[in-house]
Amino acid sequence: MMNFKKTVMNKFKYILGALLITSVYACKKDNPEELTFNVSTSKAEYNVADSVEFNIEGYADVIGFYSGESGKEYRFRNRLEANDAKVFLDISTQVLNASQRNNLSLWYSTDFTKVYTPEGIQNSTWTDITSRFTLAPDGGTAASAVVPSGKIDITDLVVLGKPIFFGFKYVAQNSPTAGTGGRTWRVPVFNLTSEFPGGTSSLANVTDALWTAVDVKNPANKWIIQATTPFLYFAPNSTLTESEDWAITRDIFTNKVNPDKGVGIKAYIDKIKNYKYKFSTPGTYTVTFVGKNGLNGNVKEVVRELTVTVK
Repeated sequence: MMNFKKTVMNKFKYILGALLITSVYACKKDNPEELTFNVSTSKAEYNVADSVEFNIEGYADVIGFYSGESGKEYRFRNRLEANDAKVFLDISTQVLNASQRNNLSLWYSTDFTKVYTPEGIQNSTWTDITSRFTLAPDGGTAASAVVPSGKIDITDLVVLGKPIFFGFKYVAQNSPTAGTGGRTWRVPVFNLTSEFPGGTSSLANVTDALWTAVDVKNPANKWIIQATTPFLYFAPNSTLTESEDWAITRDIFTNKVNPDKGVGIKAYIDKIKNYKYKFSTPGTYTVTFVGKNGLNGNVKEVVRELTVTVK
């Protein structure tokens, strides 16, 4: 009887020990190795003509690199909004044909309800901002050159927490002949950007502003929106009758920014001992290397930062 109990106890200890070993092994299988990699440079200051060589020691499965330049800063990798941004709008216009003046104006709204109808326009507050921009010279019947307005600061138009909409409004009066009617207007450039500490973000351009044409008067006329230049234009089909037509953008959130991005410099199977990078402008940069080890969906990460001065 004693031998039987001893045998059972020994088997129990064996099974328990096997379970413990299996458990420890399984735990190790699911946990990646600790990261050992480090990064250094031979000096802290470089000339702008130099390539900076980063010496990489130890090991990481994958390594990412953020140079610290604008748009490439590790600290802004998750940033989606910048409430301290300045907003700029740059447009280009061209006018041609006929002779009637002052057909085109540019408006904005922060309370447009996205009802792209004459009633939707009427029930919203729109403000004329044409005077802030240089439009193509509207005189004579000859075609003008394409005239850029330059980058105009419109930060004061922004209402935080609200989108902004822009609308090109075309108005023409009754005319006895086509030659004295409303002129053709083209808008080949519409670039809305934001500038903030650490970068610049494109908010909308002439194609991705997603213009919607709204006819208010004279259904024979309508804004044309196409994928090739001129991307946005108004060429009246009927110039004898009074006309009013709008082209209105999508809702644009001006504090939206693109997260900063790094680049991968090492994949799992790669071997790397150094990495060279050339900065294009002088400055002091916080350079960041991110090393990761992964196993079965689990990840360990180490961040290494260096300060590099480029003169």
